[in-house]
Amino acid sequence: MISILGRARIETLPKFMGMFSTGGAAMRRKHGSCSAQVFKVCAEDEEVVLLFQWRSREDFEGFLADPEVKTAMASSGTIGKPEFTFLEPVAELPG
Repeated sequence: MISILGRARIETLPKFMGMFSTGGAAMRRKHGSCSAQVFKVCAEDEEVVLLFQWRSREDFEGFLADPEVKTAMASSGTIGKPEFTFLEPVAELPG
């Protein structure tokens, strides 16, 4: 399992969530996504941060290469190409 941090500029949050939570969710599952969280950046209505758990980096890269995914991103109001960072756990500590 791999964690991936994403950052995207969007037109509007409702438009983005409409696709991300429906057709986008189905495409992510098809390509090995285990979970996804969406965070709105405070004071930035046009930016979201995403945290994914994915089966593998290869599965995630297959997701990004899927032409249907590119079409879905465009219809969700995603502006430009999202940025993705692959994360490696170092420690989990109590609060």
